Amino acid sequence: MDKLGQYFRAAYEYISSLPFERLMLISLCSAGGVFALATVLCIFSSRVRRADKKPLLYLLNAFTAAMVALFSMGFETNAALFFSALFWLAGYLVYGLLTLFTRSKPVVTPARVNAVSSLPGRPAQREEECLVLPAAKSTVRLEHALSIADKLLLCQLTRTDRQEVEKIKTTLTILQVKGNLSPQEGEILNENFNAILKFMAKYHI
Repeated sequence: MDKLGQYFRAAYEYISSLPFERLMLISLCSAGGVFALATVLCIFSSRVRRADKKPLLYLLNAFTAAMVALFSMGFETNAALFFSALFWLAGYLVYGLLTLFTRSKPVVTPARVNAVSSLPGRPAQREEECLVLPAAKSTVRLEHALSIADKLLLCQLTRTDRQEVEKIKTTLTILQVKGNLSPQEGEILNENFNAILKFMAKYHI
């Protein structure tokens, strides 16, 4: 423990001995480098593109806390808080853009498509016994509902509402892939469309 304490004291003394301008440059370059690296990885790696971006937000908050302490060394309290808020806002905008432009569509697999026709409470029927609905009659409603879902996911939803909207969007995407809908799937479409309209009214979209 004594060696660890000595290490931290030595590190603190070294950091304190650096000029304020150099500390600023190191901190800003570190934050900018992290987000630049994240952007490059999102562009060239589909796995990173699909990954949750919340760790970047946590890292931004940690950088902001460090910037508050750093700015306090060179500015008065009000100025330090002001510049720290600007730093956080700039980082949050970058985080928002990164999340928006790397949002991936749900992966639709045959298993998930078949699951729609066998949802609980709706007995499955053989395909040849079902009357299908023309795709043209459902396309407009599906596209409208999906556009509303995308707008809702950009809002500050509660955790429960976000999970529900994501679930609805996945179901609508699966229905969109199928094209022609059976009567049971048409009912599923109507139920999800009505649910998305309720969220639309709730969040004033």
